[in-house]
Amino acid sequence: MARKSNSNGKVETNGHSSTNGHSKPDRYSYIQPKGSWELPRKAFHYSIGFVVLYLYTHGYEPSDIYPALTAILAIVGSAEALRFSSSWFNSIYISLLGPMMRKTEISSRVNGVVYYLLGCIIVLYCFPKDIGSLSIVYLSWTDPTASICGRLFGQYTPKYSNKSLAGSLGAATIGALVTYQFYNHMIAHGFSHPSFTSTAPVSLTQLSLYGGFVAAFSEAIGGVANVDDNLTIPVISGSLLWFALEFLGYGH
Repeated sequence: MARKSNSNGKVETNGHSSTNGHSKPDRYSYIQPKGSWELPRKAFHYSIGFVVLYLYTHGYEPSDIYPALTAILAIVGSAEALRFSSSWFNSIYISLLGPMMRKTEISSRVNGVVYYLLGCIIVLYCFPKDIGSLSIVYLSWTDPTASICGRLFGQYTPKYSNKSLAGSLGAATIGALVTYQFYNHMIAHGFSHPSFTSTAPVSLTQLSLYGGFVAAFSEAIGGVANVDDNLTIPVISGSLLWFALEFLGYGH
């Protein structure tokens, strides 16, 4: 192991600085490194889907929700801007939210929650209630599922950008199951004005398979286009669902 002393008395060992032969501790060691399981972040991701389904089934409208999300986005966005210009505020910010962050978000990348909030606001404002809600559930459940499947099985399948076919298949499976259960439940319980009804010219199974494709495509395209998938998943999936259900007349 190569060791050398620099001008200020520190010893460098294979590129890592130390003082008096002792390695300098990583002050952000509790933050998940790239490639880790990121369990707190995934748990948060999954939980949002259950919140969305609760709000949908209990009569909340998008107009009840996106103004509050916009206010939260303003606060979070301001905090992000401040932390990049103030090291002491950044330290406080990271001490509070560190378990939900990635190493790359410490000093050079905007926290993914900004894109998460922005994506949710866009789909709730622009699309019908059911399409906006379903696209957020895709974001909540297919994104971490794709990550888990990619981590477990990605070595056995082709890769593209930072994604894998295994991850995309996991996203497609969850997307199809969620689509089927969502609209099957909505129709069976008579929720008001879903975009897809029991009289639609395509079957629920066909729509569910399309939903699986939409979920997988919107998750994968973020990596290919180098855009945060917290934004691409809800916006692209909401657009594709709306196009099929509204513009092509597959709904009412």
